[in-house]
Amino acid sequence: MTGFGSYLWLEIRRTLRNGRYLIFTVGFPAGFYLIFTSIYGNASLGVGAVNFGVEYMVAMAAYGAMGAALNSNSAALAAERAAGWARQLRVTPLSPMAYVFGKAAMAVLVTLPAVLLVALLGITLHHVQLSAEAWTGFVLGTWLGSIPFAALGIFMGYLLDTQSAQGGTMIVYLGLALLGGMWFPYQVMPHAMQTIARVLPSYHFADLGWNAVAGRWVGWGNIQVLAAYTIVFGGLAMRRYRRDEAREYA
Repeated sequence: MTGFGSYLWLEIRRTLRNGRYLIFTVGFPAGFYLIFTSIYGNASLGVGAVNFGVEYMVAMAAYGAMGAALNSNSAALAAERAAGWARQLRVTPLSPMAYVFGKAAMAVLVTLPAVLLVALLGITLHHVQLSAEAWTGFVLGTWLGSIPFAALGIFMGYLLDTQSAQGGTMIVYLGLALLGGMWFPYQVMPHAMQTIARVLPSYHFADLGWNAVAGRWVGWGNIQVLAAYTIVFGGLAMRRYRRDEAREYA
């Protein structure tokens, strides 16, 4: 295994052993799915092509994936910066840029447990039946659509310090979930909130899955919005990274 591969595997194992990761990004979405679908079951929303059980499965999978991508890096990066970890990397074969890209790759990979667990609950408890194409579109869309949130998590890790990183990230995470239509169906949100949702990456992220399970074509508009946010968040993360590097080695 290459130096980068070894580092990436180490980061993945470290994250999966983190109790907070398991609770907030795997346990909570699965728990919310169980609670709300036990209340509403598979009732039709009367506003979409799928029932509540399927709609909320997608929403909670996206909620968990977004949380994993955001939280896997922000507080950890802030702590590593405070400990001078970047300076220690200078004596290893791993370059600082590979370190950052490794963080991003890890954040995307660790979204899978949350997605797969919620999907498994949908299959076993609510007998969700989708075509192979719909399942593939839903899982891949929810997995790869987490990329902009991985970039946002890195940006927040470089922007915030150890005291504020965890709290600040949670505020952003919960705000994006609430306003993006993940906690309750977008279709029943007030018009003003729908307008806000349509400009947020969280709504377009979840909408990839909603399109897939409803048998609709890939939402190219959603992909374009998420790509634009990836560029913006990635650019902000790289700017903060370079500023941090310049301060560290000035």
